[in-house]
Formats: sequence, structure tokens, C-alpha cells
Amino acid sequence: MKHLLFSLALICIALAAGATQYAVFNQNSFEGWIYTRSNVTLTTDFISSYKVTIYKNSAGKDFTLISPSFDTNGQSTIRVKFDWKSTTYGEENYNLTKNSPYIELLDLNDNVIAQCYHQLKEPKIIHDIDVVVKMPDNSTGPIKVRIAAWNADTNTPGAVKHVEISNQVNGDVNGDGMINVSDITKLVNVILGIIDLPSEFADVNGDGTVNVSDITALVNIILGI
Repeated sequence: MKHLLFSLALICIALAAGATQYAVFNQNSFEGWIYTRSNVTLTTDFISSYKVTIYKNSAGKDFTLISPSFDTNGQSTIRVKFDWKSTTYGEENYNLTKNSPYIELLDLNDNVIAQCYHQLKEPKIIHDIDVVVKMPDNSTGPIKVRIAAWNADTNTPGAVKHVEISNQVNGDVNGDGMINVSDITKLVNVILGIIDLPSEFADVNGDGTVNVSDITALVNIILGI
């Protein structure tokens, strides 16, 4: 029993995952972020009210959200987590495909160097989006992340309130920068089909499939085995 309690205690200890958080956007942290809507200034109230809306208006102007620049220090992938609120999802003109967002990596001249299109799978108000964008080969220097919805219009906008940009660390299934029991819980839910998560996060042992062996690998990471 003592050995069991000791093992459980170790599992519950939060271990630093070595994740580097490059940029965060929320109602209290938005310095350096750009919302490309000339008549809008980002404020705590504006952000917390989900007014950072991403779409193309009737005049053809795209509204996007762009992060401050950061250096990845040679990382091969960037992990971007953000919420996506779709208040019009139940309306007649709503289009799930058009509402789906793009995540782009930009160089300092705002040239697109990588792009990921996230197809939404079901119409609902809040989507918790968690994606990995691969850095181009031989990419160097600082980059920025842009969240856009190039196909959306006034009938299918999405709004952003929270963004986290970091590198991807094996075992950090939930992307909070720590490896602990909460990652085991999320991994179990992925295996059971309760949560949909890209294999980049859930395939802990790297064998190309997500199953119970990944739970074993994750527990071993937490225990330092």
C-alpha cells in the first residue's frame, strides 16, 4: 500500500515539461498583439466580450489577429491553442466550412511561411482549438502567428478571447506547459473518443497510434523512468 501511495503521489506531482510559451493573448495580456481593424483599440473589456471578431466584411476587408514576434530557437513545430466563438452557428446562413479558421506563421515582413487550416467538425458556440504548425525547413529568425478566417463573412465570423502559443513537448497532452496527472486524464478521454485531439499531442510513444501504450509511456515520463 505504501508503494502504491508513493507512486500515486509521484504521478500527481506537476513536472516542468520544458515548454516555452512564446506569446499569450487574453483580456489581461495583449501588449504587442495587432487586431487589423483600424477603428478598434484592444482593451480588457473589448477582448473579454469576444469582440475580436475574425472574418471578411462587406467591403472585402479582412479582420485578423496577429501575435507579437518571437524566436523559436530552432523548434520544428509551433503549438497554437485558442478559443473560437461562433455565435451565429445556429442561424440560417451559417456555414461550418467558411467559419473554420486558419493559423499562419509569418516572417517579419508579414510573408506567410506556413499555414494550417482547421476544419471545424461540428456547429457549436465555443470551439477549443489546439493545433501544431510545422516550421518550414531551414527557417531562421523571429516569426509571428496570425489567426484568420479567409473564407468567413458577416454571416460566419469567429471571435477570439484567449490564445496560447508555445512549442510542443512530448507528454504535455493538454498543452499547459506541465506534465502531470491532468495529461493522463486527457489522454484517457482521447482514447475513449470523448475528446478529439491531433495525434501530435496524444501519440506519446511515437508509434503512430494512440492507445493504452501511450498511457504507459506517459506515466513513465512522469515517474522519470
